[in-house]
Amino acid sequence: MILAAFEKMLGWPPPAWVRKVEVAAILGVFAKAFDVDPPALEDRPVEECLPVFREFTAACMEAALADEQVAAMYRARLREGGFRIGSQLRSTLNVRASSSFAFAQFLYRGIGIELTADESGGLKFGPCFFSERYTPEDCWFMSAFDEGFLCGIMGIEGSLCFNCRLTEGAACCRAELRS
Repeated sequence: MILAAFEKMLGWPPPAWVRKVEVAAILGVFAKAFDVDPPALEDRPVEECLPVFREFTAACMEAALADEQVAAMYRARLREGGFRIGSQLRSTLNVRASSSFAFAQFLYRGIGIELTADESGGLKFGPCFFSERYTPEDCWFMSAFDEGFLCGIMGIEGSLCFNCRLTEGAACCRAELRS
């Protein structure tokens, strides 16, 4: 009964408190990966949290992209942090394999990204809250977190391979999660 209610809830928009906790958790991964202090979110209304996150991450990525080796190190850290959060959520909430994609959709919706899958298992990201601010390089950079998070939530090892991105002028981002 509880599991059925949980699975039904995955189709709903996340409540404000879930969105705020989610942004704070991802912000923590990002700040740890970059060895910087994250901006405070505690006293901010939920509507301000995602824009603060977007601006903070864009500034961090802009600086990191100047050096290829540094960027590779930070991307590896983001992937590790994303995998850790995804794995912890899967384990703590006992997310079954059959519910893992719906759970990922629910969480992505909380950060302003619609995630769907096509008939062949390809992933579609979009519309996306970040696409108006992020550059194509920022989107590539941040996809390391997405790869880790999706692998962690689904309990697999794999790579997220993008075919096109919103930030490059496409109608949406399309990717495949390859194991």
